[in-house]
This record gives sequence, C-alpha cells and structure tokens, in this order.
Amino acid sequence: MKDNKEKIISISRILRAVFFVLSAGLMILFLSEIIKGYGRNIITISGFLLCLMVFTYTIFFHLINSWIVRIRNRNKPARCAVNVVITTVILGLAYVITATSLMIAYANRKAPLSDRPPVVVVLGCYVADGQPSTLLSERIMTAYEYLSEHPECPCIVSGGQGDDESISEAECMYRELVNMGISSDRIYKEDRSTSTRENLDFSKEIMERENLGDTAVIVTNAWHELRASMIASDLDLPCGLEGASTPPWRLPSNYLRELAGIIYQLVF
Repeated sequence: MKDNKEKIISISRILRAVFFVLSAGLMILFLSEIIKGYGRNIITISGFLLCLMVFTYTIFFHLINSWIVRIRNRNKPARCAVNVVITTVILGLAYVITATSLMIAYANRKAPLSDRPPVVVVLGCYVADGQPSTLLSERIMTAYEYLSEHPECPCIVSGGQGDDESISEAECMYRELVNMGISSDRIYKEDRSTSTRENLDFSKEIMERENLGDTAVIVTNAWHELRASMIASDLDLPCGLEGASTPPWRLPSNYLRELAGIIYQLVF
C-alpha cells in the first residue's frame, strides 16, 4: 500500500514537472507573438492566460487542491460548481485529443480520382510589406513543389487584400510562384476572399468558369487541412490536401486558433 502511494506521488511530481516546463515554454511563445504584434487577438491572449493558469497550478499544486476540496465540502451549490469546472476541463481535453487526431488523419489526403488533373488551390495568408509572411512562404513553397512535380495541374492562388496589406495575398503568391519558375499561364488569381470559406467558394467559381477541372488539391498549413476539408465538403468541392510546414514557434497560437475555428465551423 505504501509503495503504491509513493508511486502515485512520484508520477504526480513528474507530471507537474512536465506541465511546468510546457506551460512556461508556451507562455513565452504566446507572449512573444503578443509583443511582436501579430498575436494581439483573443485566441493568443487566451492561450497565454491558460498557460499562466497551468503554470500557477503546478507551483501551488497542494495549496490549490486543498482549497478546491474545502470549497466542494462547503455546500451542495459549491460542490456542483466545482464538478462543472472539472467536467468542462475533461470535455475540453477530450475535444483537443479528438480534433488533433482528426488533424493528423486528414493530413496530405490524396485528391479523388478524376478524368482531369486536380486544380492546385493555394490558400492565402498574411502579406507583410508586399512580402509573404512566414506561414505564407511555407504554403508557396509547398505549392511550388507540387506544381513542379505535376506540370499538368493548373493553379489558383486565393486571398484578398487586408487593410494592413499593400497588395492582395493572391498577387503576392502569383509573383512568388512566377519568380520560382512556374508559368504564369498556369496560375489564376482569386483576390476577393477574406476567409477560408470564401477562398474555396470563389476558387470553385473560377474552376467552373474557366473549366479547369472538377477536383482540387488544397495547399495550406498542416494544422489547417482538417477545417479546409470540412469547408470544401460543405461546398461540394472534392479535394485532396497538401500540408505546408509551420515553424515551431508559430505553431501554438495557430493550433489554438484552429481548435476554435473548428468549433465555429461545426456550430455555424
């Protein structure tokens, strides 16, 4: 009995140490994005606060647990409130695990078979001073590699121009791909969209208007493939997926934002 208790304590300490290191590292990443400017949104700030809570919990583990037990034993409403919080946390973890598993499962799915080559649809991302951002650069490179290996495929670069962008995302991607050696005759620009749904909806319009084909290969960052596929399904656009890599320091905030985006997609 004593040995089992010591093992439980030992495992608890290891888990606390792991969560201490993870939460501290993630806090630094979230904070760096907030300071640099491109992470000043409710998702990144929420991620920072969540990590701060976990970090605090690992430090004051015994104190917080004792406080929770006292509250639960105080009266029935308090006990119910604590149980609701615990249940919410468990459901949240279950959702994260499920969504992450689906993200992995949907990674780099092949386009459905068709009599015609698939259309490569590159989803836009932020353009800084006329140059592709880090995430957009990865998408452009992935599209270039695919287009080079499949010279029969046309391409649609999709993304409008934000208030803080000097050119449209489509124009930026077009210039980069042409400079890399992709023929301009293969590339069509969709420069009206402001969201992933519009990216795919307007690109589908171009596919139909120009008679380019009836299937697509969507190029986006790996964490975005699942939601892009869900939207394509809603729009009756058969597609495959090509996932671009993401620098590790940009992954946490985008991953958290994508978890929220999937819920939004399912609800609305």
